[in-house]
Parts: sequence; structure tokens; C-alpha cells
Amino acid sequence: MLKRIILILLTLLFSSCAVNQKKVEIETKETINEELLSHIRYILYLFNSEDLKTLNDIYINKDFGYFDVSLDELSNKIVVEKRAYLEEIDNFIESFDIENREIFFNCSPYNDAFYGWSENGTFIFEAKSNYLENYQSNNTKELDNFIKKVKNSSFEVIATYNTIFYITKIDKKYYITLIDNYKTDCQNALIQAF
Repeated sequence: MLKRIILILLTLLFSSCAVNQKKVEIETKETINEELLSHIRYILYLFNSEDLKTLNDIYINKDFGYFDVSLDELSNKIVVEKRAYLEEIDNFIESFDIENREIFFNCSPYNDAFYGWSENGTFIFEAKSNYLENYQSNNTKELDNFIKKVKNSSFEVIATYNTIFYITKIDKKYYITLIDNYKTDCQNALIQAF
């Protein structure tokens, strides 16, 4: 009887591991089209409605999760954490009109007039975060390469004064694959200025 229970537990353990290791197929980046923009508008609506449940159910891939990128203020280094679901969101969305152009966040330690976004609103463009391209972690080389693949297959969406996220097509569906809290963190710029 004890052998049978152990066998059942081992079977459950190995079958649950197999489910968690499902291969995620990141698709090649397409052009910006109405289907993609419609998904982004719905994501923005869910942010505005503070609907974490629907965001997690529809736009966070259960097998992949997403990467959260931030600056570790103690070490002043980029931290990339893999997370399974969104835990909090900001509900302020300035505009649901999505413009296709790149904008920039300016960190100015000397003059507040130069601090902030170059424009306000919601913007989409090809992900170009160079710090992700050069990112080397303590993780496996496979995970580092996967992060770079996400960057190269995604569009960056910036809702100023709210969030920066990457949207990627995985297994024929759009998902949030990265939340960028690094781009607007001026701690790094302040340290370099002094």
C-alpha cells in the first residue's frame, strides 16, 4: 500500500513538472495592425478599470509569466525577475489613442524642467531597450537568451504616467511579456551625475 501511494505521488510530481516545462513558442514580430492595437486598447481599459483578474487570465501566459525589470537601488544594477502574474497596476490612463512613434524619458538631476516624458499619451514602437540586449544575469544562459528573444519579438507600449510593457505574440495570442520599471528610474542617472 505504501509503495502504491509513493508511486502515485511521484507520478503527480513528474506530471506537474512536465506541465510547467511546456515549450513556449514566441512568434516572429509582425507589423503593427488593428488586431494588435485592439488588444492594447483592451489592456489599457483593464488597467483603467483595475481589473487584475482579467489581465492575468487573458494577457499573462500561464506557462511563461512575464519579466519585471527594475533597478536595484543598493547595487545600482538591473534586476530582471520572472513573475507568474500581475499583483498591482496603476489605473491612470491619459489616452486610449495609440500613436506609433518612440518617445523618451529624460532624467535631469540639475533642472526639473527637463525631467519626464518627451510627450504625453500612449505610444507603441519596436522594443529597443539596449540594456536588455546587454543584460547578463546570474541566471542560465538559456534564460538570458530567452529575455533577448522576448525583446526582439515584442512591441514596447508606453502609457505615460502609468506603465511601460512589452506585448508579444505567443502561440498565436498576444501577451504582456515584460513590465519595464527601469526606464523611468532616474536613480542610475543621478548616481552617474555626481
